[in-house]
Amino acid sequence: MAEITASAYSDLRNYIQSNWQYLELQDDLGTAIIRLSPADSRVTSTIEGNNVKITVVVKGSDSDITAPKTFAKSVIYKVATGGEPYSTESFTSFTIEGEQDELTVIHTISVPQV
Repeated sequence: MAEITASAYSDLRNYIQSNWQYLELQDDLGTAIIRLSPADSRVTSTIEGNNVKITVVVKGSDSDITAPKTFAKSVIYKVATGGEPYSTESFTSFTIEGEQDELTVIHTISVPQV
């Protein structure tokens, strides 16, 4: 079995960052609350070392968030609607109860060189 090169791992990280950009926030039952595109100002994507990090910040004052709303998972998709989840990450549940509440989610996908 052949190992891929460091350049190939870098290319994989770049591909993930460029193509798996939609982040959906879900409740603890897996029900979608909101799916955000890379064009949304609340979404950023970076490559840090061996990790692709997609960060989203939502606030109770956002027009598309109706309080109270409890968030528990982030899911990465390649497409804006429907599609198969590519990566799911659970986190400690957080409830936005009012306009002053803010949630930051950092979904990390590791593509290490072995």
